[in-house]
Amino acid sequence: MSQVRHDLEELGPTQPLEDIPGIQSIAYGAVRPEPDPQGVPMIGATEIIEGDVIDTVPRRIAPRVADRHPCTRLEEGDLLVVLVGRVGETAVAAQRHAGWNVARSVAVIRCTPQARAEGVDVWLRWWLKTPHSRRYLQASSTNSEHVTLPLLALRRLPVWLSSEGAVRTRHLRTITLAERRLALNARIARCATELADVHFTRAFHGPAQAFLTRPIGETGCIVTGSARCTAAEHLQEVPFAAAKEVLNSRTVHLQETAAHTWVPPEEVCPPGTLLVAPRPGEVRTVLTPTPVVPGRGALAICTETVSTRMWLLHALRAASRELVATAQGEAARAMRRKDFARFPIPWPSQEIREDFARLAAPLHDVVRAVTAEKSALHDVVTGEMTARSERDR
Repeated sequence: MSQVRHDLEELGPTQPLEDIPGIQSIAYGAVRPEPDPQGVPMIGATEIIEGDVIDTVPRRIAPRVADRHPCTRLEEGDLLVVLVGRVGETAVAAQRHAGWNVARSVAVIRCTPQARAEGVDVWLRWWLKTPHSRRYLQASSTNSEHVTLPLLALRRLPVWLSSEGAVRTRHLRTITLAERRLALNARIARCATELADVHFTRAFHGPAQAFLTRPIGETGCIVTGSARCTAAEHLQEVPFAAAKEVLNSRTVHLQETAAHTWVPPEEVCPPGTLLVAPRPGEVRTVLTPTPVVPGRGALAICTETVSTRMWLLHALRAASRELVATAQGEAARAMRRKDFARFPIPWPSQEIREDFARLAAPLHDVVRAVTAEKSALHDVVTGEMTARSERDR
């Protein structure tokens, strides 16, 4: 915590989150949710991914349980903060979430209408992304099996909120522009990936295309995921891709990972590796632009050429549901390497694969570029907020 204290001393005047004017309540949700298929929808930490709430099939809890947690019965605009696992990650409750509740793994920060009108909720959402906040939240979390942030620590989070209306307005304008750009980039990435999928479908169903099939194991080298290793002098530090990160990635490119591992150089998967992870109903495949080591529950496929990589990526995306049969374990969250390696996929001639790659590769370049810009925008906005707070010392 010494580094965290030093960081906080570098900030200008701060106050605990719970003392910010306009904070109406800070609370977490149901500790013992009782499942009820007809009950109240509930949002947990696993549904909050990269700033959004993924609620396609929400879990539901008994109404009496939801009623015992009135402070977390959601209203549009509530700020949701992850308390377990990816501590500090946030999302905003939408209109469709009104009346829902949350799990113990999520805190709900509610602002008064006046505070929302002044942009306090938007400010807090981005303040939680600053390096100072991230280090404070990590240092304040318990190192149990599942990293957990106590609610009291969140309440005491030091927040710098400029008292100068003009300064805050300028920051909020910058945040608004950044969020518009992020939304546009997300749409660009989604459309580019879908267009590549369309090109794959056309190539697959083209005239007189009677493809042979080929086992996945013959298209590249399959590497089984492993646990993280601790640092050692003779080992190389490499990004560690947990299965959850593969499943939670909002784009087909996994731009960065939350953790690193230490392995011999020969165990590092090169840039362009495909990462595969299962969950009930689908198997997700993403592409990593950096060297990586897959975590438990995931598989990595290393290929030799761009044409092989592009075709295999979209073939796996097209066979997502069928590939579930190669998963195993509780809730089908691990891959059976042998079954996966034997799974047959359509495998056309090299000419067809190269023609497809010429269309798909530039689209993936676009996805990679807009995905990388997300981190840059976050750094610009949070960096300016932090720099201004330090100038106010």
